Amino acid sequence: MSTSKLLVALVVIGLLLGSLRLSAQTRFKSLNYLYSNAGARTVAGQHNREPNSNPAVQTNRINTITGQYPGLWSGDFLFASSDVASRGTMINEAKAQWARGAIINLMWHACPPTQPEPCQWEGGVKSYLTDGQWQELITNGTQLNNNWKARLDVVAGYLQDLENSGVEVYFRPLHEMNQGIFWWAGRPGVNGTRRLFQLTRDYLQNVKGLTNLIWVWDVQDFSSLSSDLSNYNPGDAYWDVLALDMYYSDGQGYTSAKYNAMLNAAGGKPIAIGECEVLPSASLLATQPRWGFFMGWAELVFNSNSNTAIQNIYFASNVLVRGEMPGWGSGTTPPAAPNLAYNRPVNVSSSENITNTGPRAVDADGTTRWASAAANNQHIYVDLGANYTLNRVRLAWEAAYARDYQVQVSTDGTTWTTIKDVWGKSSAAADDHTGLRATARYVKVYCINRATTYGFSLFEFEVYGTATVVQTLANINHSVESTKQPIQVFPNPATDHLTLHLPPGWQQSQVTLFDNQGRQLLSEPATGPRHQLPLSLLPAGFYHVAVTNGNSRTVHKFVKQ
Repeated sequence: MSTSKLLVALVVIGLLLGSLRLSAQTRFKSLNYLYSNAGARTVAGQHNREPNSNPAVQTNRINTITGQYPGLWSGDFLFASSDVASRGTMINEAKAQWARGAIINLMWHACPPTQPEPCQWEGGVKSYLTDGQWQELITNGTQLNNNWKARLDVVAGYLQDLENSGVEVYFRPLHEMNQGIFWWAGRPGVNGTRRLFQLTRDYLQNVKGLTNLIWVWDVQDFSSLSSDLSNYNPGDAYWDVLALDMYYSDGQGYTSAKYNAMLNAAGGKPIAIGECEVLPSASLLATQPRWGFFMGWAELVFNSNSNTAIQNIYFASNVLVRGEMPGWGSGTTPPAAPNLAYNRPVNVSSSENITNTGPRAVDADGTTRWASAAANNQHIYVDLGANYTLNRVRLAWEAAYARDYQVQVSTDGTTWTTIKDVWGKSSAAADDHTGLRATARYVKVYCINRATTYGFSLFEFEVYGTATVVQTLANINHSVESTKQPIQVFPNPATDHLTLHLPPGWQQSQVTLFDNQGRQLLSEPATGPRHQLPLSLLPAGFYHVAVTNGNSRTVHKFVKQ
C-alpha cells in the first residue's frame, strides 16, 4: 500500500472510531455531562454495599455527615440469597436516585457459571476456574457458556426495567479485571478476562437489546498498571469509561504515574476513580482534574476518613454533589421515579397456578409474571397504601395479553373510575400510559377480552405518581426549626416568584403554599437548595408557605404586592 493510501486509511479509521465515541457520548445525557466537566470538576460518588434491602444506607450516611447527597449512587446485583431476593428494591432505589439527578452505577459480584445462584463469597465469587472450564465458558453453545448467558438473562430483566424508566446505567461487570481474587479476573490476553467482557456486552446489547448501558472497563491500581491496561483492554468499541480502583495496591496511592497511565489508555474518553477507601482531597483533584467521578467504597469510607475529611471534599468547589447537578428529565423520555406499586399488596380475580400469582406482577422482576385463568373479564389491582396523584401506568405484557382492557382507579377500593380505555390492542408490546391525572390509592387493570386462548398475563404492573398532601394551614405544626437550619424566604416582584433557600438536610422537603384563610393552593417536592414557587397567578395579599421535612415543619408568612 502506498503512503498516501495508508494515510487515507488511517484517517478513515480515525473518523470511524471518533464516530463510535461521539455516538455513545451524545446518546447519553449523563455521559455528556461527564465530558462537559472534564478537567474542571469531579462528581462525588458513593457505593452502597449489602444489604440490598436497604440500598441507600451509605449514601444517606454521607448526607448525615455533609448535608449533601453524592452525585453518583452505586448498587450491586450481588450474590447472597437475601441480596438476590432484594434486587428489585435496589433497582427501585436506582430509579429514585436517577429521578433526583444522580448518576447511576451498577456492578455485579457474580456467582461463577460452575455454581448455581445464589452462592457464597469464599469459594463462590472468590474462586477459580480451570483453564478447561474457562475455555468452555468463552466458547459459544457450551454448557458453561449457556449458564453464563442464563445468568445474564436474569440481570437483563432488571436492566430493561431501568431502560423502560429512562434510566442510564454506568454498568461495570467483571470489575478489577487485573487481579486474581475473583473467578473472572486475572486472565490476560485475547482469550482471557477481556474476552468474557466482550461476550457479555455483545449478549446484553445485541441479543437482549439493551440500549441504556454506559460500559465501564475497570482495573485495580497495581504496580503493573501500564502493562495491565494493555493486556486487559476489551477494545475501544467495548467500553465508554475507564475506571481505576484506588486501594494503594502498589503502596503508592494517587500518583501522577497512575493518572497519566489512565489518561493515555483512555485516549480522550472519561476516566474515573472506580472505587476508593481513602477519598481524594480537593487539592489532589486540582492536580489530577480529569477524574470524571470518584466512588467511595461503602463502609470503608467511614472507617478511613474523618467526618471533617468527608465534609471537606464534599464542600470543595471542584467537586460536584447531587444538588449541583442538572437532572435528567429533559428530552422525550420521562424522568424515572419510584414505582409506587413495587411489592405492594395485590388482589386478583384468579391465578393460573400457584407460581404465576398476583405479587409476581409487582416484584420488579421482568422474568416473573401474573397469569389469570383462561377466561375473559379478569382483574388485578394494587393497593398503594395511601392516596397518590397518579401520572403514569406501565404494563409489560406476556404473550397472553389483553386485546381490550381498562385502567381504573379508586380511593376506597369499592368505587372505581376508568382513566384509560384500550380497545383492539394488536400486539403483546408493553403499554406505557403517560400523562394520566388521577388521585387514587388503588389502581386496577380490568382485562375484558383476551388476545389468545390463554388467560391474561403481566410481567410487570407499574404505577407512578407523587404524594398527595391533604392538609390545611390550621393542622400544620407552626414550630420553627432552630436557627442552625434557617430557611430564608425571598418574594421577588421582578420575576413574580417566591424563592426558598433550603439548608442541607431540608433539600428533599415538601413545600406547600396556603392562602391567608389557610386553604392549600399547591404542594410539591423541593427541587434543591433554591426552590422557586410561581406567584404570577396569585392576587395581591398575604400567604403562607410550609416546608415539611420528616416530622419537622416550619411555616413562613409573606406578602405578594
